[in-house]
Amino acid sequence: MKFAISSISFLTQRSTLYLLVSLFLLCADANASASESSESYTIGISVWSGYPESVNGFKDSLKQAGLIEEENVTYLYRNAESSKEKQVSIAEEFRDKNVDLVYSLTTPGTIIVKQYMPDSTPIVFSIVTYPADAGLIESFDYSGNNLVGTSNFVELKYYVKLLKDVLPDVKSVAIFRRKGEPNSKIQAVNLDRLLRRESVEVIHRPASTTDEVALMAADVAGSVDAFISTTDTLMQGGGEQQLINVSKLTKTPILSSNKQGIFEGSTLGPVADFYILGKMSGEKAVKILKDKLSPSSLESSLQNPPNILVNQESLEHQGLMLPSDNSTYIFTN
Repeated sequence: MKFAISSISFLTQRSTLYLLVSLFLLCADANASASESSESYTIGISVWSGYPESVNGFKDSLKQAGLIEEENVTYLYRNAESSKEKQVSIAEEFRDKNVDLVYSLTTPGTIIVKQYMPDSTPIVFSIVTYPADAGLIESFDYSGNNLVGTSNFVELKYYVKLLKDVLPDVKSVAIFRRKGEPNSKIQAVNLDRLLRRESVEVIHRPASTTDEVALMAADVAGSVDAFISTTDTLMQGGGEQQLINVSKLTKTPILSSNKQGIFEGSTLGPVADFYILGKMSGEKAVKILKDKLSPSSLESSLQNPPNILVNQESLEHQGLMLPSDNSTYIFTN
């Protein structure tokens, strides 16, 4: 009988101990969940010269993952207005405020952010055409540092195909880019190589200002079959508009690298969508912040295939036609 009572007492103690341990684990899990859900972040956004679609895409990805602005995320939005001096100040501010992550746009802007931010701060970039060639990362597969992001690079075969589609007898083109900007120089050189394989003469017109673009375009309009714009900050910051102005007077087609340029009057082009790229970059930021992954464990990426945009009004003004099989083209008007 004593044995039975002792056994019952032991079982009771064991059950009580089990219950206490279970309650402890439940409390620990609840505390951990509460801690995780209440964790907040400060993200520095450096846009260099604007690009609202990219920022919207980035924020939408974080919002879908439960990272809500003014609830558990604070954004420090800064615009350097294409000024290197302002960008340095922005990077120093982000560093001094010890932000949890930086979202940086364009190659020149991201180069400065990388230089001034500590290696411990994750940097997610976008609208960087050649991130490896620009020295920001080692490769798309492995950054080797605290950076990862998305590129607005479009495979150059799409440019050649589009050009031949609308101008099957094309003989010469002029490529416009910002003088001294590495991304657009690489793009122009590689495009030159592919076009020459198709027996197309290429004239390079690097410029420093939008006024120079206008003068150069007017000078060559009568001797080339088409203008080509690159994905650099000069073209996106008014340079392509100068090409459009000349194109309207001379009916010179424009093969564009920029979505906004096509909306404003360039003829057509294969382009990366900045909103899509922003969302893709935002997904990487979520993995860094919520899943605690390092940028070097993620891959940088690009939009493939690109969007093929056509400005119908410009196409008709220039007397051009697309191939009958144009179902993959997106018309802007």
